[in-house]
Amino acid sequence: MNIPKSGLNQTISKSFYLICTIILFTSCSSDSAEDSIPISNNIEVDILGTWYLIQHSSSNSIAQTGTTITSAGSDYNYTIEFTDNPKYINTNGNYTVNMTETTSDNESSNYTYMVNSNETQQEGFHIGEWSIVDGNLITRVYDNDPFGPGSYEQTTEILELTTNKLVLKTDDSPSSSENYTVTGNTTLVYER
Repeated sequence: MNIPKSGLNQTISKSFYLICTIILFTSCSSDSAEDSIPISNNIEVDILGTWYLIQHSSSNSIAQTGTTITSAGSDYNYTIEFTDNPKYINTNGNYTVNMTETTSDNESSNYTYMVNSNETQQEGFHIGEWSIVDGNLITRVYDNDPFGPGSYEQTTEILELTTNKLVLKTDDSPSSSENYTVTGNTTLVYER
């Protein structure tokens, strides 16, 4: 087969362009893949440090009333810091939680609240002492006293922990009371 010299140059140029494109695509995708590679299995070390909240979402139902409550965060300026010796969580900053409550009659109402945390007032889903048990984050939920009335242990599933991303999912059923049975969960996404 005889290919004219100009046709051969075009074929070589197209092949070269195709190879360069594949190399570029492969190298770009491997860089982003490194960010999603899980850190070692030593969660207690890997989770240490400061994380910036980038997403808060939840969906819960109350069995006795047929009410569903969904929420989504916004205006994030909130950090969580895991320290070691002692194992303690410090939170700082604030963000808005936008909630929609829908009754069993399909009537909806919207409201917002602000999570506002500083050195003297810790607020958020995870505060106080922490530990890792069976790959889950264990904390306590409380108002003033970690072991006072209304406090309870919270188990949070660590869905993802990489060098720069932390995804936590709580089962909100422990927030149930003797009058209300709550089902659902809250997901929090952090980055470094």
